[in-house]
Amino acid sequence: MITQKIIIVIVTYNGMPWIDKCLRSSSNFKVIVVDNCSSDGTSDHIKSNYPDVELIQQQKNLGFGAANNIGISKALREGADFVFLLNQDAYLEEGVLEKMIDVAKKNPEYGVLSPIHLKGNGRGLEPVFSYYLHKENDNGLFSDLILQKSTKDIYDISMVNAAAWLIPRKTFETIGGFQPLFFLYGEDDNYCQRVWYHGFKVGVVVNCFIRHDSNNNYHIYPVKGTKKYYEKFLNRIKVDYADVNSERYKRVKNLGSFYFKKAIVSLFQNDFESFKANLKKREIVNGLDFAKQIEKDRAKGMHYL
Repeated sequence: MITQKIIIVIVTYNGMPWIDKCLRSSSNFKVIVVDNCSSDGTSDHIKSNYPDVELIQQQKNLGFGAANNIGISKALREGADFVFLLNQDAYLEEGVLEKMIDVAKKNPEYGVLSPIHLKGNGRGLEPVFSYYLHKENDNGLFSDLILQKSTKDIYDISMVNAAAWLIPRKTFETIGGFQPLFFLYGEDDNYCQRVWYHGFKVGVVVNCFIRHDSNNNYHIYPVKGTKKYYEKFLNRIKVDYADVNSERYKRVKNLGSFYFKKAIVSLFQNDFESFKANLKKREIVNGLDFAKQIEKDRAKGMHYL
């Protein structure tokens, strides 16, 4: 039995394909939904069918991080000891939060805990979650599973996507919410960087599961020159150069000349596609300055909430 107050925060945007299954899986808990100005009737559907859900409607799409910050702030004002961030396309397996709260209480050094993410049909790991696990070559999880060793309750991980995060109140009081630099994607990387910087850990709880019906193709690299290509490029720059754990932010001003030189090289190689792409990248990075964000994020406080 959970004695601490836990509130689930779900951000929705045109979530009709998933929202019923998501909310039904969360029905044993207090739920706050922040709707990012959906155009498919998500808000009206929630109001009509889920009267116990607290719905906060936005007049425009604020993005994933900013909308979550609104829900997190509301949950904390209502006295939440833990906030569980859940994607609109993710579903809780029975008993998962009870197990995770128990693990979190025994391991207060963790600022973010994630369950295992299964595919929507429950058959195998969700691809993006699997990608992050495979990046952690030294945390021992795969070795323990393959060698049939007894697994630990938690395995440390540098970053795990924010489809299902259990976050104790003290994390928000120390670090704050999501960094407004990010609209969609990258905000979870940045948050995990800040968690580690402030002395907490990020971990995966191995005997807890959610299903994530993502069909997520974010790690498929978009076609060069497209809008998504440049959005992903800028997100990667932000993740790498706004990292509170490094001094790389001091070198961001050099990126403009770097991409200009790359453009010139491409021109001499008659690679006009890369020439145009590198000039566009130069335009994007010129004027970037993360010094103020780094200074703020290195200080303790409930930033952005």
